[in-house]
Amino acid sequence: MENTCRIMVIDDEFIMRQGIRFMMRWEEEGYEIAGEASNGKEALALIPQINPHIILCDIAMPVMNGLDFIKIVNREYPDIKIVVLSSYDNFEYVREALVNGAVDYVLKPTLNPEELLKILSRTAEKIPGLQLGRKKSSSIEKKMEDFFTEGKGSGKDFRDTFPYSCFRLFVLPLSYRNQSGVVVSPVLYEKTEAFLKKLGCCRYLKFLYRQETMCVVLNYGRKDEDEITEALENFLEEASLLSDRVLGILGERHIHLEELRQEFRRPGFLEHDAFYNKGIHLYKELNLYSEKQPMGKFDFRKFTSAIAVRKYSEAMALFSEYIYKAVKNQMQEFKLKNQTKNLLYNIVGSSEEHVEELEDLRREYFRKMEEASYCDDFLKVYEEMLGKLGRILDNTGENLYLGKMLDYIQQHSAEDLNLQELAEEFNFSYSYLSAYFNQHVSEGFSEYLNNIRIQKACELLVKSRMSISQISSAVGYADQSYFCRVFKRITGKTPSTYRRENW
Repeated sequence: MENTCRIMVIDDEFIMRQGIRFMMRWEEEGYEIAGEASNGKEALALIPQINPHIILCDIAMPVMNGLDFIKIVNREYPDIKIVVLSSYDNFEYVREALVNGAVDYVLKPTLNPEELLKILSRTAEKIPGLQLGRKKSSSIEKKMEDFFTEGKGSGKDFRDTFPYSCFRLFVLPLSYRNQSGVVVSPVLYEKTEAFLKKLGCCRYLKFLYRQETMCVVLNYGRKDEDEITEALENFLEEASLLSDRVLGILGERHIHLEELRQEFRRPGFLEHDAFYNKGIHLYKELNLYSEKQPMGKFDFRKFTSAIAVRKYSEAMALFSEYIYKAVKNQMQEFKLKNQTKNLLYNIVGSSEEHVEELEDLRREYFRKMEEASYCDDFLKVYEEMLGKLGRILDNTGENLYLGKMLDYIQQHSAEDLNLQELAEEFNFSYSYLSAYFNQHVSEGFSEYLNNIRIQKACELLVKSRMSISQISSAVGYADQSYFCRVFKRITGKTPSTYRRENW
């Protein structure tokens, strides 16, 4: 039985392959990056030598693209599991990749070490004869990681390592991309290590948290604090040339490691995002713990109900209230953008008018939202998008939806139809539809239905030889006497009289 899972990485971008290689400590998790290739053709030649268990494969590559590669591997090497990594969120790519043998599909913008590890673990479980052998390190850095993340040990365990009186925690997320979308984490990791080694006025230990955030415990004398802070600021200013979104977090000064651990575990310490801190590269403790107000759940039912009856201004008001509250609460960038795109998709997908114009708008602003590096830029894009969307939807009236309901009643009038069934058919609450119907149809639902049935009964009385009882049943009344009373109330005549006068 094998205990190491061999992984092959296929991507035409060298920096992406390097980013995956340095993304985590693979051996400790039971994996090995056994080989790399820049396109499908090159990878096919390497497979017999590497014999990978899992292949991480891009789609858009020169020479041989990912989709063609997946088809060939699925046919010739059916035991190899393929996980697709792509920058494209097109459903057709997803569908075709999965149909042709890929076991999972991950968008590169969403990729992080923790998520990748989960996907690989799920995939490895499907490989017969493979039992991952995770290696545990006994190094001092591993002890430090366990001290912070699992609460093991005490500060006394590091007495020989840390001779000075002051401690501060420096945290640096590594999963950044530059303006071209290239992952810079491996380069940033190496530069940070080089910087720390040259920082002569202190001792340090570092560990990776969730495989994507470097956490550094700094130990120094009080007199050296300003020098260390200045050195960090200068380093991060230089690191911002890799990506202007680089943001390091520097915690408070403490004299006990246990206090540092409490700070590490305090809600919000690791959540500060460059998205909300334009121009800042070292975030100091002074502003770290502003209280966030509870967001509450978005009223999606109210939102979709407003869309359903073409009350777009109401839907967009709900939309905007939620997005601005999310920004004020500093919702994670990825989640904020996804929520915005999801709500926009619901509005755009509901309209049967201006379909092309709305689809063009969706594509344009999905792209612009992704390109917005900072919150201010995102809000400008959002407000611009909302203005255009409002102008398009102003030309889409509620009468279209009312017409659909009235057509449905016409087609099903002979059935045991009631307002509750209509509400379920059109995805409304009973009370909302009752109020809506009374607002748009002067006689109300029951009387409107009676008018349709009696109109059809009049046609049958004149054009057919059916009996009164048969006509009553045909138009939707189980009780003939009730049918006759309704008929006379609406027409002023009994069914027999109406037939005699019009036959």
